[in-house]
Amino acid sequence: MSHTIVRKYVATTPGLDEARARPSTIRDKRFENQTLRNRDELMYIDVCQAMNTGDIGRVEASFLPWIYIFKATGKYKYASQMTRFLINLQFNWPEKLR
Repeated sequence: MSHTIVRKYVATTPGLDEARARPSTIRDKRFENQTLRNRDELMYIDVCQAMNTGDIGRVEASFLPWIYIFKATGKYKYASQMTRFLINLQFNWPEKLR
């Protein structure tokens, strides 16, 4: 049941592509926007739970989608700082800091 709910009410790439391919006369743009909002809110809940439990691997894995969201919404300073942090974490800082 949960898989069916997620497929219907949370934006996934195939589902969203299919919805946007429909003719504009039968598209439900409000529903499409709500599924995108549901996806973003679930990403937020996921990163909050990861931070609260100290799961740094999950927090690090969630950075890339957030960088894209921040860039798309014009929050370039957040996106650039997160990008800089990821680059430093993966390539520049010593192994003990990783």
